[in-house]
Formats: sequence, C-alpha cells, structure tokens
Amino acid sequence: MTKKHILLPLLSILLVLLLAAPVSAQEETPELKLGLRRDFGYGGFSNDIQGTFTISANGPDTLEEVQFYLDDTLMGTDSEAPFSLQFNTDNFEPGTHDLSAVGTLAGGDQVSSNVLTAEFLSGEEAQGKTLSIVVPILGVVLVFTLLGGLIPMLTGKKGAAGPIGEYNMAGGTVCPRCKLPFSRHMMSPNLGVGKLERCPHCGKWSIRMRASQADLAAAEDRLRAKDTEKAQIEVDPDESLRRALDDSRFDE
Repeated sequence: MTKKHILLPLLSILLVLLLAAPVSAQEETPELKLGLRRDFGYGGFSNDIQGTFTISANGPDTLEEVQFYLDDTLMGTDSEAPFSLQFNTDNFEPGTHDLSAVGTLAGGDQVSSNVLTAEFLSGEEAQGKTLSIVVPILGVVLVFTLLGGLIPMLTGKKGAAGPIGEYNMAGGTVCPRCKLPFSRHMMSPNLGVGKLERCPHCGKWSIRMRASQADLAAAEDRLRAKDTEKAQIEVDPDESLRRALDDSRFDE
C-alpha cells in the first residue's frame, strides 16, 4: 500500500471530525441563566439577603415558560418574557436556600438553570449587619469633618474673609466679637445649634448659625467702613498717629 493510499483515508477522517465539531456544539442543551436583583431591603457582600428581591431567567428565543424554585419548592411560574418572579425573604424560614429555575422550550424540551445560593436573614439580623457597615462610614465622615475644623485651630491661621457680600453654600454669619461678616466653612463641625467657626477678621472662635439678611447687611456696612478707614491710613501714615493721640485724650 502506497503512502497516497494511507493519507487519503486519514485526511477524510480529519475532515469529518472538523465538520462534526460545530454540529455537536450546536446540539448542546441551551443554557438558562438565572439572576437576582434587590428591589428593597438588605443585600450584603456574602450572599446574605433580606427583603424584596426579583429572580429572573434568560434563555434561548424559544423559551416559553419558566418555573422558579426555592430549594425543592415551586415559588411561581412566568409564561411571558422577560421571565421573572418577585418574592420576599420574610415569607420563608431564615437560613441557607438554593434558588433555581426550569424552563420549557417551544418544542416541549426543558432546560435547567444555574443554582444561586443565598442566606436569608431575619429583619433583626439585616438591621445589625446594616449598622455594622453604616456606623464605621459615619465615623470616618465625622473624623474628617472634625479635622476640617480643628486643623485651622491648631495651625492658628485666621483664613481669608472673602469678598464682601459673597458667601458659600453654608451661608454667612457675623462674628460676636468684631461684628464683621464672613462665610461659614463647609467642613466646620456642626454641633446642632450651629457650626464651630473661627472669625477670619479677629480670630475669635464661636458657634455660629446662619445670619439674617438684615444682620449681614449691617455687618457688611461696618466692614466697608473699616476698609475705607484702613485705606485712608495707608494713604496718610500720620493719620494713625493722630487717631491714637485723639483716643488718648478720652483715656485721660
């Protein structure tokens, strides 16, 4: 037997295998993909859930009906796309449960889904886990807020007063010592009755609430008068000496 007669049968077998591979792939059972969405409640990071959730199934175009199961118990059936079912974990015993689905195709064949394992929590357990997440976050926010107000205190800097009549989102206030206006700091500690603020004009610390428009307008007038007086002194340096002498007469 020549080499030609040996190679021809081998090539024929290889060609049949290559052509059969896509066919066998197409003949595989269609997959039914299961998903879980939280509608309201607690959904933790370790498959622990509590509240209202929706389980959904995605499958081939010929999918006509889906039956949803909790462990071995039928929860419900959906015959219209998108195939889904809403449920509440409080209606079932707390603990570990398997969620699955079985789909029926147009030809009558059935396909099974993947299995989702979830830990159903009670309301008290979910509340405790929520607090264990929220409390540390609030603690970090509080620390940064306090630092935002304490750093200027420790550095001893008064800060910038800003343009007259312009205030940030925290609102304007008036210093109880020098009676001049300034913006409350966004990051200043909020003590409930007001923010802990340091006046950029005189450096006095106080707890300040938003000032009314009338109080701010009066304080702005005082600040303008002070700026005008300061400008006059800068133009005439002897003016400050004359003012000091005039003030000393009253002291006598």
